[in-house]
Amino acid sequence: MPVYMCRWPNGDFSVVKARNKDEAIEFLDEVDNAEGCPLLALEDFMAHFRLTDNGEFKQDSRLFGEDTQNQILRLGYPVLDKAFHDALVTSTDGFGGYTEKGQKQIRLAVAMERERVSAREVKGPKTLLGSKIKRMMDAPSKMIDKIVESEAMKKLEKCKGKGKPH
Repeated sequence: MPVYMCRWPNGDFSVVKARNKDEAIEFLDEVDNAEGCPLLALEDFMAHFRLTDNGEFKQDSRLFGEDTQNQILRLGYPVLDKAFHDALVTSTDGFGGYTEKGQKQIRLAVAMERERVSAREVKGPKTLLGSKIKRMMDAPSKMIDKIVESEAMKKLEKCKGKGKPH
């Protein structure tokens, strides 16, 4: 089953495992309506969380595997990815951190990434009832269409016509 990354317009991203993009959008509705947001399939994914003494899961400082981090930057954050590659490090071994100029480049890239992506227009629900529900709930249109269709089928099954069918 594929793993998808949803790139939210504010710069955040979510990762979800789903059979297809439509199902991923339904799962992501717990966060927000992902319709119109870029949804990218990740080839590799690894995340690490630490169990605290209080029984909570915390993001480890090495949250993602190296391949996952590189893939997320390359696919979802190309401006930031370039800034990381272009930023200068303070030591010759490459592990000293970024220079002040490099840190400014990275902060500028973050600001650009937060403005770079916007949700695209999507088709609305197929019915007037679905459109009304969407305005109230801001749920994905395909999810609303499935619910309306399912409820309509239940109602139709309860209807019994009189006489012989023509």
